[in-house]
Amino acid sequence: MDALGKQFREIFKSNDIKIGMTELAKVTGVSPSQLRYWERKGYIHSQQDQQNKNHHFSLLTAYQVRTIKFYLDEGYTLQVAVQKEQQRRALGKTFRRFIEERIESIEQDDQGDGLVLLGQLDDDPTKEVYARVDQDGKATLHLRDRTTD
Repeated sequence: MDALGKQFREIFKSNDIKIGMTELAKVTGVSPSQLRYWERKGYIHSQQDQQNKNHHFSLLTAYQVRTIKFYLDEGYTLQVAVQKEQQRRALGKTFRRFIEERIESIEQDDQGDGLVLLGQLDDDPTKEVYARVDQDGKATLHLRDRTTD
């Protein structure tokens, strides 16, 4: 992975980007009173400033809130919506772990297609897997002989 990619990954992983309750309510469509209730119930968490007045939420929490609201809008109860969000978050962790562990580089070939190098096969280190994303957005997987540098 290149240096810029590593920097973006660190920003994403740092969880240092915070938003206030008013902004969270605006971007998620969930009222501040609902957010306070969800926080009291332990469904979401915030950090408070030194005077314990202003609540600051991470981007991850914004995703959680939006996902819970999605399931509520689908007709689920709050408790079931929270459970479904937790299941989805567990899958997201699996996906992020895969991205962190397997993507070696992202490049562009001479035709302008994107190439995502996923690395060597575990059971055959002479082969590597890569994905090609063409100009139309179609993604395909490929296997090729691994080149040594």
